[in-house]
Amino acid sequence: MKKLILQIIVIAIIAVIAVTFVYRSSIQVTEGTYQIIGVNDKGIVIQLGNKEQTLRTTDDIVQLVKLDHYYELRFEKAPLQQPELDYIRLVSSNGNSHKS
Repeated sequence: MKKLILQIIVIAIIAVIAVTFVYRSSIQVTEGTYQIIGVNDKGIVIQLGNKEQTLRTTDDIVQLVKLDHYYELRFEKAPLQQPELDYIRLVSSNGNSHKS
């Protein structure tokens, strides 16, 4: 009986590690220069190709961004979650980046 319980515990630990690995490896990181076209209650809205994408972020970032400006962004998309902003830098008209 003890051997069976030990086997179940080992299998459960292996399953947790495997699920964690699959989840972490499925997180997509995207970075590039994007135009901020709006804000909403969940974060900032960017133009991503021919569609819009909302990135979760904090209220202070939402208040600091300027609409219709380009920013260097990095965001992560985890399964079953809305993408979350990792970093943001304003791209000035002369092509230089300024950290926000």
